[in-house]
This record gives sequence, C-alpha cells and structure tokens, in this order.
Amino acid sequence: MIRASHVGRAYESQVRRKVLVVIAEDWFALSHFVPLLSELVAQVDDVLVTARSSGRLQDIEALGARARHVDFGRGSLNPARVVRARSALARLIEDEKPDVVHAIALQSMVMTSLALATSRHRPLAIVLHLTGLGYLGQSRSPMASVVGPLAWAAVRHCMTRQSTWLVAENDDDLAVLAAAGPVHRSRTAIIPGAGVDPAVLRCTQPPANKVPRAAFVGRMLVSKGAHVLVEAHRLLRQQGVRIDLALYGDADPGSRQSISQKTLAEWDALPDAKWYGRTGDIAGVWAACDMAIVPTLGGDGMPRAMLEAAACCRPLIVSDVPGCRQFVRDGVEGLMVPPNDPHVLARAISRLASNPRLRAEMGGAARQRVLAGYTTDAVRDAYRRVYAQLPVRGSATATAR
Repeated sequence: MIRASHVGRAYESQVRRKVLVVIAEDWFALSHFVPLLSELVAQVDDVLVTARSSGRLQDIEALGARARHVDFGRGSLNPARVVRARSALARLIEDEKPDVVHAIALQSMVMTSLALATSRHRPLAIVLHLTGLGYLGQSRSPMASVVGPLAWAAVRHCMTRQSTWLVAENDDDLAVLAAAGPVHRSRTAIIPGAGVDPAVLRCTQPPANKVPRAAFVGRMLVSKGAHVLVEAHRLLRQQGVRIDLALYGDADPGSRQSISQKTLAEWDALPDAKWYGRTGDIAGVWAACDMAIVPTLGGDGMPRAMLEAAACCRPLIVSDVPGCRQFVRDGVEGLMVPPNDPHVLARAISRLASNPRLRAEMGGAARQRVLAGYTTDAVRDAYRRVYAQLPVRGSATATAR
C-alpha cells in the first residue's frame, strides 16, 4: 500500500497524455480536490474534469484543466436517469480516449464502472477513489438495501481489470473497498483527505468568550449528525451548563438526507444557538470558537472540517467512526464519543467547556497532527506517488474491445 509518508520513485510526467477525472459535482471538486487537480495539471499534458455544473466549471478551468458537464443525477435512483448518465459518460470516454480515468466518490465509481463496461476504449489505468461510504454504505433504508448491492457489483466488475487501482481516505474504508474485489495490495493507497494549508489556516489564540463556544461546520445532512449535537446542547441546558452553539453549513436539498429548512429555522430560534448557513471564512469561524464538534454518523472519508479546525489549534470532539478515529487519538487531539449518542456527547462538551487548559493542550496537539501528514503538500505528494505506480504509455496503448 502506498502512503504519503513512504518514499517512492519520482513521477514521470512524460508517460501520460490525458487523465479524465470523474466527479459528481463541480463544487465538490473545488472544495476537496484542488490538490489533485493542481498536481495533475502540473504533471499531465491534458486533464479533463467531468461533473455536474452548478456554475463553477470555469473555476475548474482556471486551474488549468478542461471541464465538461455531465449530470449523474445526484440524489436520484431513477433507472432511466442512470442509463442516460452512463451513456453520456461512455461516449465521453470513447471520444476523449483518456489514458487514466480517476473516479472520485462512490457514485462516480459506480457510473464509471458502468460506462467502462460498455465503452470500446480501454484506459491504461482506472483509479477508484472512495471518499467515504456515504448514503449507500450507511443507510438502512429499503431502497439502499436494493441499490447498494447492485452498485457494489458494478464496482466489483471494474476491479477485475488488471489496470484498476484503489484509493481511500482511511484504513477502514480501504479495507471495505479491497474486500469488494480482487485487487492486489500493491495497487491500493491512502490519501489523507482533502488536506489543509497551514499557512492559510493558522493557529490562533483561544477567544475570550465568557460562554464557551462550540462550532459545527458541514452540510446540513442527517449523516453529519448536527441533530445529535443540537440534542446534546438541549441536555446541557437542562443541566444548567451554558454553551454557545454555532452551526455553519448549507442545507443540501439535492441530498436524500437533507435537513429541512423548517428544522433549521427551529434550531436557529433555540436559546444560545444559531444557524449561520454557509460560511466563506473558515479561519474566522475557528478564531471565534473554543472547540470543534464533528458528530458524524459515519460515511465520511476524512472530514475536512475536522482538519481545518485542527489546523487552527481547536480541540476536537468527534464520533468514533472511520476517518475521525484515524486522526483523533482520544485524550490527545480531542475526545472521541460514540456516534448518535447525545448524552455522551453532552458530557464531552461539558468536560472541555470547563477546562480551558485542556482545550489549549488538545488544540496544540491537533495542529501538530495536521502538520505531520494532513497538509495540502502531503496530499499532493500522496497523489504523486499513486500516479508514479500507474502503467506508462509506450508499447501499451488503449485498444478497442
């Protein structure tokens, strides 16, 4: 398995002409995968990103890549829509003839697997990049129980190709992915999340809040666990423990797990709580807060909000789930609690709220943890090492079926 901390051979930029990056949303590419795109643009002749356009494809092109709109129907399980998206992606692969197809997140992995099964073009390499198990991996709904096995079957078929590499953001998810099909361990890798720039997100002194402030940053989805945090906050108020709760993040109506605007308005009206919506000032959020809460129910690869708060020297309270447990050592960078347990979460918040010295110690340790392997430089280095392992263009070429 390739890791960012291992020394590998240098990336050979001249061997690869074109890389197709498949990702569901343009905003997701820009929020989490600028290190990947920047590395590819620096090393590869032609980088093409396909994603649904929310109006930001030009921002991807500003990085030096080309961008093409393909709508995978995020949040939709309509079979006709899946077939249309698969056909569009298959045509794009045949027209562009990429040397490498890099599919990011489970939906893109499934759509890429389906498209490659019908495409006449054979890429030299396929990179299946899992960013968390997401809805299909976490949901127990009847629909997920039907669609999930079909999705994994498509991915498993793709993994039978000798040219497939597996990438994940934590060991647990990589184990799930590797168990799905016959891929050798030498063709697997860990990418340590999206990475953060410690020169931009600096360590700041704790704020002089009279009432300790706990912040949540993330999309307002059930899987992110904000409702668990709100319930923990209610329990603390009942116990006479005052905490200022700040919730940052957009409602996401395109997701099947979106929290309703009505519920968000109710949270915003609670005593000592406020929902701010989306923020463009992450450094400012953490400068004004005393602790970061990541109450996810699971399904994330390596939560970016966790890394950003850690870079700013904020102690963490996180769920004991894949991704969080790889970064936070209980009692060192923060506290770890069971997912979906507001009572234990409330006790952890109360513990940090009453101990400024402990918050400062854990915040400093969190910053050091980021510097040790979760920076944008570390992420770019990890991508470079993955691509150094892929087949080279020479006598081997993409062929038709």
